[in-house]
Amino acid sequence: MTGGTTGRVLTIDLPADPGLLAPTRERLRDWLHAHGVDEWDVETVLIATGEACANAIEHGYRFAPEGITTVQVELRDDRLEIEVRDQGGWRPTDGGDGSDRGRGRLIMARVMDEATIVGTPDGTCVRLAKRLIGHGVGKPTAASSEDQL
Repeated sequence: MTGGTTGRVLTIDLPADPGLLAPTRERLRDWLHAHGVDEWDVETVLIATGEACANAIEHGYRFAPEGITTVQVELRDDRLEIEVRDQGGWRPTDGGDGSDRGRGRLIMARVMDEATIVGTPDGTCVRLAKRLIGHGVGKPTAASSEDQL
């Protein structure tokens, strides 16, 4: 997992390894806390972003470790915008397999204010947005120097 921060933007390149989802969520959690995001918002953002990343790994890359998903998070005043991009294969949903799967889109739509998914033969881009409710949103905490992220 690589990536960096510039001001109020966090970028993470995530290899298609499900074992790296938890460290990616923790890195995002730390960044959000450092920027004063309320715990309720942090948890909902982690749910939606984690779902988008897991889908990229499983469906976009089919767990091929050379696949890279890019997560970009930008904090704009009281609005958080997230983009999760992969260059894997797009597979339209058919909805007819009878399994108890495929709830990721619904989860993302329910916990975020905006959730769009654009799939092409060149990959998938998930865009998520959330209006933040917490006090101190966007105000870095005392422990949030960019060197610590």
